[in-house]
Amino acid sequence: MKSAEHPSTSRQYRKTTRAEAERATGEAILDAAFNAFSSESFDRVTLQAIADKSGVTVQTVIRRFGSKEELFETLIEREKPRILASRESADGEGLATALRALLEHYETDGDTVLNFLAQEHRVACVRNVVDEGRRIHREWVERHCADLLEAAGHDRDTVLEAAIAATDLYTWKLLRRDRGLELQRVHTVMMRMVNGLKRRQ
Repeated sequence: MKSAEHPSTSRQYRKTTRAEAERATGEAILDAAFNAFSSESFDRVTLQAIADKSGVTVQTVIRRFGSKEELFETLIEREKPRILASRESADGEGLATALRALLEHYETDGDTVLNFLAQEHRVACVRNVVDEGRRIHREWVERHCADLLEAAGHDRDTVLEAAIAATDLYTWKLLRRDRGLELQRVHTVMMRMVNGLKRRQ
């Protein structure tokens, strides 16, 4: 004879199932938000459209995330670890390898970031993301071009700004999108630009 399921076990199962369903709903909303904010201007994105794409009501979106600005900020917090990880290579592998990782990040997320850059002067929450991105890229250059910067001496600040420009997203756009270069060629050109900053002995 089959024994009856213990009430506490049944309740725990239902709680776990509900929690998993809630997480899945939240991820579906964030996925829809990512697609919308990546390709549209912030002003044109609506919570209703995100709700429709994720298969929920707009009330559910508001209950889970609040306003459009709050949803955007939650989305950025979800994506930030992935983006930071995608920009980096293993320690000690050198600038050439680090730059390949950076370019792969540009290939995956570059068009989204360009969309944000086009809006930074009119949307405060987008501007905050762009400013953070600039800070992160500066730190990337300082870390991966440390030897170059140390050798620059009193010209360090100038060399730093030049290295930032040489490896910037807009430089990738110029070479990859506007000039139509293959990715490996973009890497070669950027490396030549950075290596050209080395101090003459």
